[in-house]
Amino acid sequence: MKKNNLVIESGDGKENYDILLNVSADDTNYIIYTRHEKNDCGDTIAYAANYEFNNGKQKITPIEDEEVLEFLDGILLQIQEKMNGGEQYE
Repeated sequence: MKKNNLVIESGDGKENYDILLNVSADDTNYIIYTRHEKNDCGDTIAYAANYEFNNGKQKITPIEDEEVLEFLDGILLQIQEKMNGGEQYE
């Protein structure tokens, strides 16, 4: 399976991430991505952002709307549930 990579450039340099999921809803594109870091509970840390293409480059911006973040979290939980054979996690 081919990995989709995301390179984020900032004043501190470049950081590489793996894209987990692209979601389009209400004429807005979202991306969920990770560096495969784990939190204190052992869960993989994922990041989410809006994205658009401008002059051939993908531009991402942080999501500040709690409802959108909950929507995307719900999608990830549904995928996790299906991958784990229907087991639900709280």
